[in-house]
Amino acid sequence: MRIIKRYSSTIYGQYRSTGLKYGLWVGLAMSAFVFLAFMLLPDSIQPHAPENYYGDGVMLFGMILAAYRYRQNLPDHHVTLKEIMLLCLWIGVVASTIYGIYLWLHCSLDDHLCQRFADSWITKAATNAAEDTTNQGLTATQYTAGNWGFIGGFRSAVISIILNLFTALLMRTEKAPVRK
Repeated sequence: MRIIKRYSSTIYGQYRSTGLKYGLWVGLAMSAFVFLAFMLLPDSIQPHAPENYYGDGVMLFGMILAAYRYRQNLPDHHVTLKEIMLLCLWIGVVASTIYGIYLWLHCSLDDHLCQRFADSWITKAATNAAEDTTNQGLTATQYTAGNWGFIGGFRSAVISIILNLFTALLMRTEKAPVRK
């Protein structure tokens, strides 16, 4: 009796090229959505940090749409959990990279945004000063545009793993058979 089951799965489509294509579109959509949120939304509901739920929502919607379109283009619409996870992994990596580059460029060109992020972090640190003693020597104003881009891109990449699993569980159509 085996303790660990071994599954065999078949890759039916070209998940790499599809993941790159949709990752590019999702990354651009995340950047555009956050840019429009800064331009059109009132100050009270604008994103005040490079990590925000606006980009996460756009990424989840993009992953589900890409997985659905990918599945519809396959013969017999069969797709396994592994294949969807690989597709969404590519989407998450590419989209997070593009989003991080967008934040870096935006903060480099618009010092107001960089200062807004810093003010948000200073306010958060002031409210938690009694509890948090680890970052006493570093203030948020010492962060550069590159730091904000890395923070936003890295956080989006980590969140994309969670969104990846959710999308794969939602969109799979075939279970892999157990090898004997």
